[in-house]
Amino acid sequence: MAPQTWLITGASSGFGLHLALIAAKHGNKVIATTRAPGKVQNIPDKNITVVRLDQNEPLEQIKADMNAIIRDHGPIDVVVNNAAYVHSGIIEDLTPEDTYAQFHTNVFGAINVYRAVLPHLRAKRSGTLVTIGSMAAWFVHPGASLYNASKAALRWLTIGLASEVKHLGIKHLLVEPGRFRTDLLNQTGNFRTANGDNGIEDYRELSLAAKESLAEGDHKQPGDPVKGSQVIYDVVTSTGAAQGKEMPQFLPLGPDAIEEITASAQAAIDICREWKEIASSTDLDE
Repeated sequence: MAPQTWLITGASSGFGLHLALIAAKHGNKVIATTRAPGKVQNIPDKNITVVRLDQNEPLEQIKADMNAIIRDHGPIDVVVNNAAYVHSGIIEDLTPEDTYAQFHTNVFGAINVYRAVLPHLRAKRSGTLVTIGSMAAWFVHPGASLYNASKAALRWLTIGLASEVKHLGIKHLLVEPGRFRTDLLNQTGNFRTANGDNGIEDYRELSLAAKESLAEGDHKQPGDPVKGSQVIYDVVTSTGAAQGKEMPQFLPLGPDAIEEITASAQAAIDICREWKEIASSTDLDE
């Protein structure tokens, strides 16, 4: 396979960093973007260039930055939307500002990255978009509803986008990982929490339990992000473990993702079957 140019957001750690290293190892040119390039140090590969790109900025700024990246580094073939964070807390306790910030980074900013790069991909009638979502889009986690809802919104927006760009030669893969040992839940890093023992009394026990559960899960996740990133690379390029396979609409990543997504889908089917007769009695009589 001929070398390609990959642009990866949130490439300072986790899936973004590991995927950048794997893509570069295979001879691809990688533009590793981050809000703070100074935090990315000692990347041991000449095929990786660290560039500043902040998806929280206004769309016009993101477009200007994307145009500059393409001007300086040439056409982009693969775009990986990876930047995200977790904001925990009880919905009634959280502020509108908390809610907007979570959706701005995880949803609106990610879509704006695609808005900025799509004119270039449309012009050459090719390209691959890769969205790093989460199995959290499929189930409820009390005290983490903002994050779950943001990933659910991202899921359907990008699947919808995929249907809109397919005829232009542009492909899309939604990756929905389970629990991987990244810094996503790092309490001193890219994680924000609220409430705990400072929130509304009626939610105190639930809020503390959610906060403690997420904190206890930090760096105890079963998933290996290096192995996960290799699978993502293989699926995007139809090589390695995915040799000869067509890229799917979405990729559950990790045994826990397979289990949780299957259980959620089955629960929806079960409800439809249980309520089918009553729910189907609503058509007009003609």
